[in-house]
Amino acid sequence: MGIKVNKLVTMQFKNLFILIFITLFISSSYLVAQTKSTNIQTINGKSYVIHTIEKGQSLYSISKLYNVSLDEIYNLNPETKQGTKAGQEIKLPFVIENKQNVNVLNTQVSNSNHTDVIDTSFYNYHKVLKGETLYSILRKYNKTEKELVAINPNFNSSIKEGQIILLDKKSKKTIVKSTVVSTVNITSTTINTVNLNNVSSSQIKNKEIKNNYNIALILPFKFNSTLGLDLNEMVKNKTSFPVLPSLSTDFYIGFKRAIDSLTANNFEINLELFDIDEKDSSEIQNFINSSNFKNYDMIFGPLHSNSFKTISLKAKEFYIPIVSPLAQQNKILYNNIYASKTNPTHYALLESLADYIIDSIKVNPANVMLIAPFEKDAKEIAYCKYFKQYYSDKLKNTGKTIKDSLTNVRGIAGAKQYYKSDMKNIFVSLSTNQVFLTDFTTQLAIFADKKDISLCGWQNTSEMENVDQEYLNQLNYFFPHQYNITNTNAYANLVDYYRTLQNVNPTENFYIGFDLAMFYLKNLKEKGPNFIYELNNYNSDQNYTRYKFSHPDAQTGFDNTGVFIFKYNNYQLIKTGWK
Repeated sequence: MGIKVNKLVTMQFKNLFILIFITLFISSSYLVAQTKSTNIQTINGKSYVIHTIEKGQSLYSISKLYNVSLDEIYNLNPETKQGTKAGQEIKLPFVIENKQNVNVLNTQVSNSNHTDVIDTSFYNYHKVLKGETLYSILRKYNKTEKELVAINPNFNSSIKEGQIILLDKKSKKTIVKSTVVSTVNITSTTINTVNLNNVSSSQIKNKEIKNNYNIALILPFKFNSTLGLDLNEMVKNKTSFPVLPSLSTDFYIGFKRAIDSLTANNFEINLELFDIDEKDSSEIQNFINSSNFKNYDMIFGPLHSNSFKTISLKAKEFYIPIVSPLAQQNKILYNNIYASKTNPTHYALLESLADYIIDSIKVNPANVMLIAPFEKDAKEIAYCKYFKQYYSDKLKNTGKTIKDSLTNVRGIAGAKQYYKSDMKNIFVSLSTNQVFLTDFTTQLAIFADKKDISLCGWQNTSEMENVDQEYLNQLNYFFPHQYNITNTNAYANLVDYYRTLQNVNPTENFYIGFDLAMFYLKNLKEKGPNFIYELNNYNSDQNYTRYKFSHPDAQTGFDNTGVFIFKYNNYQLIKTGWK
């Protein structure tokens, strides 16, 4: 295996290792990882990043993380002038750096002075719920963008709540045909045959199996700024080491370790590292315009959506698979079957939570109640609407009647009113408001004494300072998560290896990097490069990550929906056996 980088980058990377180690050693504390939020919401016609403040995180550090001024934060969030607390959500400006990457649907001509009259008596249609995305609708109805454009006059991808989208004529049913790509016999060259279901044959290029592959890994190490840090000043001011370089280093160590374990006489990886941040537009252009770009067999990164979209469009021209390791936005997969992302969306987490509840009540019937959104939280309202719709649709498929569906209740008073003593009761709370959750959890635990009651919701509820762990244990609290957070012991040998390099325990990004490389590169080794066209057929549980890809249509890339369900049991957090 070779790390194909120039001497300067190699020296910088070694210096980065040393710098991180010294910072950790002097401060005698672990780094607190700060990551950018991928939660984008439209409020009053404008898009914002919704950031949840972490414990110990200041507005100043947030302003640096997102490259916005403190004045901008105060203007958007006047309440922050009175102070902030962990768990609080704030709005930040959402900036699209590369405005040339416009979805194909935006090219449709629209007349703002004309409203089309839609006769729904002849068509099946969908009414857009708040928080729904075009991608989720396409996936739900197994439609393509092209199909929606053909049937909807003046269609635009900027969908709004309440908008009616025609799906198909009621007298006809959509038939999705499978396409089989045949093997081409080439002298002295092996090509693996792929039976492609729901993949456009016009976009496919069968590739030969080789013994040597060129891989590009793009991470924001930020060598130029990081290597000039004053360590004494950082320690004096109790400043944590910059987040992105720390994240990138851990991810790289895990990624490289996986490559080392896969390397064999008939399988070698030439890994080329690129220190590119999402704001480095010139470096991104240099990368995609380089003469060597077309020679890559696979690209991993960048971490953020905007820069990933730019590079993925160029990669598509050369039929190069590209993987997004951390971004949650699935819009980066539109019109590119070579793109895949491994971090499930929040809606994928909600779907898994609903599926888990439905699977459990098939055996033991239960009274399921959805707690009404706290005040007018737009995000929570969107999550609740989506959860209820998905839950109801899935429940119908099991043959259950409408009376078996979940009940909307408001606060602890509603929970008590609709509680049923003759069966199990499951309360679903999708709130992230710490004040509400603290009060609700406390009162529900008191009410639940000697009753069969469970509570479920988001994982961050279990991390809130004021939410009593005793109550969560009593309520058998369960939640979905994209990583197997209780299984780090499976990496004992890898952790020892990491400690020899860094002298501290790794962050989760080390495990993510290792699992990502093991999944993709092991499949590359065993199945050949054409496996990327059928990722949805290769479900896999790694030690920390579950890969379960969905592929909504022939033009869209692959979205990982693999999720774990965890629950409190006897004062321990355990992973359920649900898949």
